[in-house]
Amino acid sequence: MKKKLLEHPGLKLGALAGAILMWLIITNFNDPIMTMTFSDIPVMVVNSSYVESMGQSYKISDNYDTVDVTVRANRSTVDRLSPTSITATADLSQIISFETDPVMVPTSISIPGVSAANVTSSPKNISIELEDMVSSEFVIAATVGTTRPANGYEVGKLEVSPETLTIRGPGSLVNIIERVTANVDVTLLKKDSDLRAQLKIFDRNGMEFTDAQMSYLTFNVDEREVIVHVTLYKVVSGVTIEVETSGEPAPGYQVSRVTVTPSTVSVVGSEEALEQLAANGNIITISSDSGLINIDGASSDQEFRLDISKLMPNGISLAQDVSSMALVNVQILPYNSKSVPIATKNIQTTGLAEGMNCVFGVNRLEIKVRATDENLESLDANSIGMSVDLTGLPAGTHSVPVAITLPEGCELVEDVTVDAVLSATEINQ
Repeated sequence: MKKKLLEHPGLKLGALAGAILMWLIITNFNDPIMTMTFSDIPVMVVNSSYVESMGQSYKISDNYDTVDVTVRANRSTVDRLSPTSITATADLSQIISFETDPVMVPTSISIPGVSAANVTSSPKNISIELEDMVSSEFVIAATVGTTRPANGYEVGKLEVSPETLTIRGPGSLVNIIERVTANVDVTLLKKDSDLRAQLKIFDRNGMEFTDAQMSYLTFNVDEREVIVHVTLYKVVSGVTIEVETSGEPAPGYQVSRVTVTPSTVSVVGSEEALEQLAANGNIITISSDSGLINIDGASSDQEFRLDISKLMPNGISLAQDVSSMALVNVQILPYNSKSVPIATKNIQTTGLAEGMNCVFGVNRLEIKVRATDENLESLDANSIGMSVDLTGLPAGTHSVPVAITLPEGCELVEDVTVDAVLSATEINQ
């Protein structure tokens, strides 16, 4: 009887069903079915050529570039998932209808190891905007940004290959492009080089296109194939600036001295131009033919401002951070006269109130003296006395006359004044 029971088919099937049921119960207990939602999964658009073949381009409508994906699966499956495991695709060849505004495109979700029946997305369709496809050609401008080559070098020339770029895309984007730049990094560069560039596009407001905007554009060349040839120039310091005057001073007057501030500058240039400059003693002369320093009819000192960046020889330019403005002072003196520079520290002071300090606004004064040639030859700073009277002057800056004592046979060409800065002595408590 026992043997017959064990061999009974119904009992065997029942036992199998019970075992399966028990396995399902145990499995569901240890690895239960659960759902999880993954937010902001980016949507990848494919088959854009489908709409481009109709002369149109697309843009994903605002807030439709991502979807939320809900997965229903065993916990062991869900636990191994991450947003990078999920691919959301919008196939433009599956556009629902071209008659709607906006146009809707269904999304499909792919997750390895998970059946499509167990996956839902929200929204199920993304919204896109169709517009005419346009193209335009732009000149590429090379730039190094804030990067600098090695010390002693500067960027001389930047040459882009190719020089132009044709951009295709939605008219609403292409039509607002203002400029295209090819950015290269020249940090610590010491020799001429070909560098791969990073293309950047800017709109009419000077704003750089975002990655999202760039994704709608196509170019006639691969971005990675844009190359900038960088030509470096060497920096030469201590180049002297000399100036020639034009015209003649007033009768009885002469040019005593011409000074340029700064007197030397740093320049850069091509190898050939720098060799020519060296052969000239590293001196740049602003010729009288320029007519820029015209002292015709002058009877007193003349001062001129020059933009020397526009006066450099061919192939030479000012180095970076060198001011382009130079101050030219032409000292005009009567015949039989001389200008003697004297340090203001040699000025004697009288009448300075107790508890007051005095400093002068300049380090030296030019004392112009008329005398015979013999007396002028022996005249120097040691033979000239200077003093100022500060009686009754309060704290502050005061322009005061300087009393000049000259050797016999000499006379002062013009009066001398100096700024005296008076301040109360600080007393430590």
